[in-house]
Amino acid sequence: MRSLKVLLVVCAATAAQSVLADDQPTLAAIRAACAADAQKLCAGVQPGGGRIVACLKEQKDSLSDDCKQAAGLATNASSSSAPRAASSPAPSSHAVAGPSVPAAAAPAKPVPRPKTSTAKGTEKFVERVITDTDHGGMRAATIHLPEKWRFESKIEWHYGWVEYPLSFSSHSENPDNAEAYFQYPLLRFDYTEVAPQLRQYDKGKPGPGERLPTGALSSPPEPPRQAMAEFIQKARPHVANFKWLGQQDLPDLAKALHLDAWPNQHGVAIKIGYDLNGQPVEEAFFGVYYISRGANAGVNAGMIKQTNWGFQALQSFRAPAGTLDKNMPMFCVVAKSMYANPKWVRLSKAINDKMLADFNQKLKEGYDQLRAAQAIVAQTMKQQAAFQANFDKQEEAFRSSGGVDDSYLRDGGVRSAADHWDDMIRGVDTLNDPNGGTTQLSNLGQYHYTDGFGNYRTTDDPNYTPEKAGEVGTWTQMTAAQ
Repeated sequence: MRSLKVLLVVCAATAAQSVLADDQPTLAAIRAACAADAQKLCAGVQPGGGRIVACLKEQKDSLSDDCKQAAGLATNASSSSAPRAASSPAPSSHAVAGPSVPAAAAPAKPVPRPKTSTAKGTEKFVERVITDTDHGGMRAATIHLPEKWRFESKIEWHYGWVEYPLSFSSHSENPDNAEAYFQYPLLRFDYTEVAPQLRQYDKGKPGPGERLPTGALSSPPEPPRQAMAEFIQKARPHVANFKWLGQQDLPDLAKALHLDAWPNQHGVAIKIGYDLNGQPVEEAFFGVYYISRGANAGVNAGMIKQTNWGFQALQSFRAPAGTLDKNMPMFCVVAKSMYANPKWVRLSKAINDKMLADFNQKLKEGYDQLRAAQAIVAQTMKQQAAFQANFDKQEEAFRSSGGVDDSYLRDGGVRSAADHWDDMIRGVDTLNDPNGGTTQLSNLGQYHYTDGFGNYRTTDDPNYTPEKAGEVGTWTQMTAAQ
């Protein structure tokens, strides 16, 4: 899976600050110009901790002239005609692939040069603007792409979805071949376990994959690779000659992409192959898995156990079969060139904060009302129990007192009017049981059935029989005791 490792190696190199020269030249230019050198000279070096930069310093005599020139080092005179490396924008502290949790601020925007050197040669990059049509066409972010590539992006606001108010996606494609770069919306799933005392209110729970009122999708958590594989199958459902080419864990992917810290982040990559317009292509999918488990805090503490999980920064790179590896440096330049407009970041954060504050206020009001209703129910049941106990006491005294003749209360049967009144108070019907004696069942239904083995059914439907409802056995309708 060397091609999947390339992203982390190259992107880490492009994200590292250069210490190759004392005058500290434009950081973005070094990122773009030295990406191929990092892949070629430092492919076996573990990213992080400045190790890629140290490797490049040790190999400074072997660096390409483009990299040397960007870093401010002397180059061979014979190479003065070599194309100059362009800078791409500095990486944003906020990943636009998952902009629902914006960073507090974004870095200053550098001025890009006209060309960038990649593994496939000299490529002229241009800035493409991502606009927020919900807010007057405001510039939300920019990305740098090869000049001839087509580009489409979409920002959608969902003001009723407190957990997923903002959705961003983009698609860039080379019109001459299968090269393409995709950014996918944040993938967010929720799974809740409700406390027993609240399950009576948990009606109509959404099934797996259904949208919840908060905007997240309903699904129990899955392992990172399995979840990524299911996403790929949905993203490329009907491609011809589909095949799995490999997979890999990328523990430092969140750091390489400068993502905000989310719980238990874990990078994962999967490479696939398929036919596009009759030609074989390869596509590498990358994403940062996250998961958070625990009981909710605050007003509903202990009542709901919720698991939030999904993927940040979902993206994929596609190229003709056999060319994906050598195109990785160019794709990294594109991925790292995303720049979020600080003004738009502040706006989106303000909207998120306001939505969350309103949601929490309504949640608190709802739980306050629920607690008040539960207190009323508890008090009512307590009073009913006291009344029932007093009634039982008086009835027992009446029945056990000597010389009492209640025959005048009987209506041709063995049960008196007091017995029937007692049934009404208790909410039961006294019925003749084929097993012998009588049985009391709830009077919420008029019709009662038994199978003779101690099983009973009650209904208000005169056309109902247990057999029609699929019950096993022979059922008899019970009669009222007299």
